[in-house]
Amino acid sequence: MSTINPSLGRALAGAGGALLIASLFLSWSEDGGATRTGWETLGIVDVFFLLTGVCGIAAAMTGGRFGFFRPDLSFNAMTDIFGVMASVLLGWLILFDTPSEARLEAGVYLALAAALVIATGAGDFRVRTLFPRVPEGDRAK
Repeated sequence: MSTINPSLGRALAGAGGALLIASLFLSWSEDGGATRTGWETLGIVDVFFLLTGVCGIAAAMTGGRFGFFRPDLSFNAMTDIFGVMASVLLGWLILFDTPSEARLEAGVYLALAAALVIATGAGDFRVRTLFPRVPEGDRAK
């Protein structure tokens, strides 16, 4: 018996992706009265967060059934890896990489929650059609 719920995992990955993209437009930091969004706070990493959000939505819509550069790595697995990496990067930003004079706003915490939801959702549903079953008669003995 499996504890994996594919419909819940797909919903989580899609909702997390939409939330991560939306969080990039929210306020992430406030420094000396100037508020900065996720696009303004980050260098090139914001493009990675956008890609992670798009992958979360795409994995939810397609079920993650497509291979990504390799036939044994599903789109779902790639989205899970991206979600974990985005969570680590955002955790590092919150804990260690924020300037002392800057104050973090709600957008960065929402982005962290969204990245965790993407990783949880993409890791919670399995792709059933990527590896077809081998008929019993064709197996090597």
